[in-house]
Amino acid sequence: MKKTAKRALALLLIFALALLPGAALASGGTVCFIAVNDDLLPLSSQAVSVGGQYYVPAGVFAQFRIYSSWHESASTAELTSASRQMFFNLSTGETWDSSDRYYSTSAVMRGSTVYVPLDFVCRQFGLSWSYIRGSGYGDVCRITDGGAALSDALFLRAAQPLMASRYAEYTGSSLPTGGNEGDVSSAESVVFLSFRGLPSMEALDSLDAYGVKAAFFLSAREIEASPDVVRRLAGSGHNVGALCSADPAGDFTAFSDALWSAAHMTSVLAASSSREYDAACSAWCDENGLVFCGYTVDGVRSGAGISSAALGELLRGERAPIMYLRLECCRLTYSNLPAIISLLRDGSVILAACETSEP
Repeated sequence: MKKTAKRALALLLIFALALLPGAALASGGTVCFIAVNDDLLPLSSQAVSVGGQYYVPAGVFAQFRIYSSWHESASTAELTSASRQMFFNLSTGETWDSSDRYYSTSAVMRGSTVYVPLDFVCRQFGLSWSYIRGSGYGDVCRITDGGAALSDALFLRAAQPLMASRYAEYTGSSLPTGGNEGDVSSAESVVFLSFRGLPSMEALDSLDAYGVKAAFFLSAREIEASPDVVRRLAGSGHNVGALCSADPAGDFTAFSDALWSAAHMTSVLAASSSREYDAACSAWCDENGLVFCGYTVDGVRSGAGISSAALGELLRGERAPIMYLRLECCRLTYSNLPAIISLLRDGSVILAACETSEP
């Protein structure tokens, strides 16, 4: 009898969800983003709220190595990790695990997408989630596994420009034009951002997700080793410059040839691979009409990279109207990149790609 009652309740829930409009919205018609750790997902994946319970597409858990599958003949969805399996029958509304334990919750199909109860799945697979209230561009259901670098407050601040852009695209509205974002004249500081070395694709994904542009200084050898990454840099709107050392003329010539071969582009930017070459490289650039890009804030740290906490201390000590920040492409930088972006998204700072020489 109890099982029959549970099944009836589950079927009522499925019926209620089926009456929702095509766009999966949170309660009150608010757009609800989904975030996975420090990554904001596109609005093609949103959270659904019915009766105070949130549902998300089953596929969003793949980033946690929890994979979904759909068995058409049995009308059953499955979530599987290395240690756990959950099954959701969408015809009967029943949910059970690999030990045949049944639970009083259900999944639902919207279009061709299976939605699963967020809180239930997180508890079953050892994840956490939080609901972050936004400020005009939607709210966020954020799922974490302990690998997030940002607090909810910092994540919201870092993600807001991207949320605004995606919200405007999704709703067909225009972004507000009265704010200070991107207005260099109204900022207390302008930070010109550059990197030494070839970035990982994951690092580029983070920069693209938050709408951040930078300059990347590369050697000819790095370009020749990974031309696809260089083409990605060019296609994403980043600047690319030469990394020069004791022979700036030879280094720049080799760089220019490799850059043209890889991406059919040219550059007038150059930087030194080490502080000891700054004077020679700068002088050579001046003589040849090129732009030497130095830096005033050292995030290279002799190739070791820098944490967001250490960078915060540096920026507080350096605070100036114009700052040139150089970061190292390495594991430490990558793991701190979302937090670094949040730090640089301070309301009094404008972030831009390094494209001019130091004053």
